[in-house]
Amino acid sequence: MTLSVGGVLAPPLDRAHGLRRGEVSHALRGLRKLVPELLARGASAGFLQLPRRRAGLAAVEAEARYWRRRGVDDVIHIGIGGSSLGAETLMRALAHPQHNALPAERRRAPRVHFVDNVDGASLSALLDWIDLERSCVHVVSKSGGTVETAAGFQIVQGAFGRAGVDWRRHTVLTTGEGALRKLGESEAVRMLEFPADIGGRFSALSPSGLLTPAIAGVDVAGVIAGARRFANRAARSSASENPALVAAAIAWLFDTEKNKPIHVLMPYADALEPLSRWYVQLAGESLGKLRGVGAQRKSVGPTPLPARGTTDQHSQVQLFVEGPADKLVMFVTPLADRRRVPIPALAPAAYLRGVALGELMRAEQAGTEIALARAGRPSLNWEIPEIATETLGELLIAFQLMTAAQAELYGVDAYDQPGVEAGKVAAFALIGREGYQEERAAIERGRPPLWKI
Repeated sequence: MTLSVGGVLAPPLDRAHGLRRGEVSHALRGLRKLVPELLARGASAGFLQLPRRRAGLAAVEAEARYWRRRGVDDVIHIGIGGSSLGAETLMRALAHPQHNALPAERRRAPRVHFVDNVDGASLSALLDWIDLERSCVHVVSKSGGTVETAAGFQIVQGAFGRAGVDWRRHTVLTTGEGALRKLGESEAVRMLEFPADIGGRFSALSPSGLLTPAIAGVDVAGVIAGARRFANRAARSSASENPALVAAAIAWLFDTEKNKPIHVLMPYADALEPLSRWYVQLAGESLGKLRGVGAQRKSVGPTPLPARGTTDQHSQVQLFVEGPADKLVMFVTPLADRRRVPIPALAPAAYLRGVALGELMRAEQAGTEIALARAGRPSLNWEIPEIATETLGELLIAFQLMTAAQAELYGVDAYDQPGVEAGKVAAFALIGREGYQEERAAIERGRPPLWKI
């Protein structure tokens, strides 16, 4: 994996929209201690150490073998945010693109379904047809108290009861200390450990993100091998040779010095579309914070935006090229195809004769990069050899390190989410949860005037 950053430099961009190498080097000075601190014993965040921990991977592989021996037809993954997006990213990138639609004899692994919202229409539609007797439910919540996850799990538990099936024999929990662990212990349910020093959005390489893809046949050991390779590279490299730290410095400078607070992640592959949504959650929750105290309090953080090449060349790229000059575009480009699909020499575009779809995709990415540069708009490009297990592991941990480094530069805690917690408290009050009466009263007092059209 390499990071191409020529598209952010001035020149050829003018000084209002581009960076000089010296500016990036200066920003990197503030990140020289970050990797050693993250790799030190007792580090507050363990995501960079995670690929070196063999026990977690071994537990995931053993659990996956158990469910595959059971011969389950479907896996229902219940989680939200980081407790779902990491697993979905790995599934979409590394399983067959039509995994669930394949006949069982070709798939040779269970179908996978993600329950990551409290939309009753979606969950009830899944339960309308799924055979719970031949299913596995993987419930992921570090705290064990995530209300959306609890609600989805309880709906599924109720469905098991109506079907006369013991939900305990069909469930595995990935959790830390909390209500879900207590339930698992009291009901003798299978459990995996959610590492205490890993936050939900940094958990894609933990059992939270690995187990469901592993049950579905994804080579998660290869993913961890790629992540370990990048972590080792980070440990050996200087800040200026570390693509995650360089990208962090560039992104921070564009937000704070160049008035470009919107940062687009635009992978050029359908298989990487969930990666962009995973990145949005990672960056949004980690970096969008209030910094300082009292009158010095200030809101900081970029706005991450997902896009997909080439589809969004026909929607968002017009905005990126000619709209407000407030964006940094970050491409992810696979340099080789997993499957070469040549285009027949037929009407209406005979000039495509001999061109494969992957070659067209890469030409379109290069064309977008050129269009941005000609308009004076910055971009950078994460180039991967191909979409494969090890490259996905590298990408996931690189983006995590990039985000942690940006938090260091902003001076905020990458690993908390007080804004999310405030919303949870308000939701508990509105549904009448015991102990939240004062919050309910405060909400009622603070409601805006009623105005409906």
